[in-house]
Amino acid sequence: MTLRSKPKSFVTRRGRITANQKKALDSLWNKYVINDASHIRKFIKGKYSLLDIGFGAGETLISIAQKEKDVCLLGAEVYLSGIGTVLSKANKFSLDNIRVVNEDAEDLLRDKIPNSSLNAIIMFYPDPWPKRKHHKRRLIKEEFIELLNKKLKSNGIFYFKTDWKDYFNEVSCLFEDDPNWEELSLNELEEQLSDIPPTSFEKKAIQANRSLNTKVVKKVN
Repeated sequence: MTLRSKPKSFVTRRGRITANQKKALDSLWNKYVINDASHIRKFIKGKYSLLDIGFGAGETLISIAQKEKDVCLLGAEVYLSGIGTVLSKANKFSLDNIRVVNEDAEDLLRDKIPNSSLNAIIMFYPDPWPKRKHHKRRLIKEEFIELLNKKLKSNGIFYFKTDWKDYFNEVSCLFEDDPNWEELSLNELEEQLSDIPPTSFEKKAIQANRSLNTKVVKKVN
């Protein structure tokens, strides 16, 4: 199954957008949102660059952007509510090292991110599609891992979190069977990726007594 024929990992839906989110979307879209491939290449070229896939409310994006002003953060999100929140916070804190792409992460990586251009890709608490009949919608598959490998620089990092153990086990097996990756411990993470605050999804998982599972791998080939 190719990436183009693979079922989408998300379902487009009209979520509730607050007045503050709508205001941010209306007034800050042109400042922070980029979808043109040339603009994306220009933003990340020659810099330490990180892609956050499905950033939700943007806690991770905002935290890293505030601590690491020299890091270029590109966030991919399909839901406008999350984008509105990030735009509002980025503007509030005068952050110029964040840009947002309102697009499917697979399409973004395949069509608009140059090969060997990213230092890190993070994906925290993606939709686990817990029902077995929906597992085909899970984003991380063998073909997607190959795409991650192409877009990361040498020694680039993929950082994954999930509160669904079977999804974690599935992802772990895929990386363990691939000689292009080496597993890292959290203690080996570079400064840009350490001390990240918990996301809203992580807090919900803790409240629900679900286990938190983390996978960090480094591209070696």
